[in-house]
Amino acid sequence: MANSWEYYNEIAAKYDYMYEEPYWKLYHILTEKLIEDFLNPEILKNSIVLDLGSGTGRWAIYFAEHGVKKVYAYDPASKMLEVAKMKSRLWKLDKKIEFIVGEAEKMPFDSECFDIVNAQGDVLSYVRDLDSVMKEINRVLKKNGLLIGSVDSYYMFLNDIVSKVDLRELRNFEKTKKALIGDLSVSKKLFVTRTFSVEDIEKLENYGFKLLDLAGKVVFGPYDEKKLARFLDDVAKIEYKYCRNKELIGKSEHIHFILRKI
Repeated sequence: MANSWEYYNEIAAKYDYMYEEPYWKLYHILTEKLIEDFLNPEILKNSIVLDLGSGTGRWAIYFAEHGVKKVYAYDPASKMLEVAKMKSRLWKLDKKIEFIVGEAEKMPFDSECFDIVNAQGDVLSYVRDLDSVMKEINRVLKKNGLLIGSVDSYYMFLNDIVSKVDLRELRNFEKTKKALIGDLSVSKKLFVTRTFSVEDIEKLENYGFKLLDLAGKVVFGPYDEKKLARFLDDVAKIEYKYCRNKELIGKSEHIHFILRKI
C-alpha cells in the first residue's frame, strides 16, 4: 500500500490524459459553477488562494485566470507540480502562481494568510491525518475565509461493495469508512481513501467552520459517454439543477462542500 503522493508521482505524466472523458468534463463544469455561486469577480480580485493538493494545476490555473492576487500551489507530489509549472508557463500565469512541495499536516505558511483554501480532487479523503489537516487549514485561513473542496462519497463506495456481495469487505468498510483505490492500468500502487457521508462533512464544523454549501458531483448516471459528449451542456444544466437535492447528494461519487471559518 502506497501513500497517495507516491501513486500520483508515478502517474504524473499521464494524469491529465486520464481525465479527458466526457464524465470528467461534466464534473469540472459542475465544480466551476458551484465555486462561482460563491465567488464573484469582486471577491476573487482581492483574494490570496491556497490550492491544497494542487496536482497538475488545474485549479491553480483556474484561480489565476480568474484574477486573484496570488495562488500558492501546494502538493506532496513533486512530479505533479512539475507538470503544473510547465502548464502555468504555457498559460503565461507562472508569475501569479507559486509552487511548493509539502504535506497538508504541517504547512509552511503564516497564520491567517489565505482568503480561500481550495481542496479539490478529494484532498481531505487522501490526507494521512484529517484532524491535523483541518486544524492547519483553520490556522492558515483568515477569519471568514472559505474552504472549498470535494471528498469521496461514503454511500457510493458502499453501493459498489454491496453490489459485489463482498461481505468481508463490507464489514471492514462499515467500520473504517476507508477503501483502497488506484488505477491498476497505470500503476501497481494503491492507496487509502477516506470516504465521507453528509453527516461527516457537517462534523467538520467542529474545527471552527460554518457549512455554507453541499452538492453532489455527479448525482445521475452512469452515462453513455458518446451521448454525454454530444449533450454535455444540457446534461450539465440538469446535474446542476438537482445537485443540491438532499436525496441525491449521498449517491454521487463525490461531495462538494464550502465551509466558512468563523
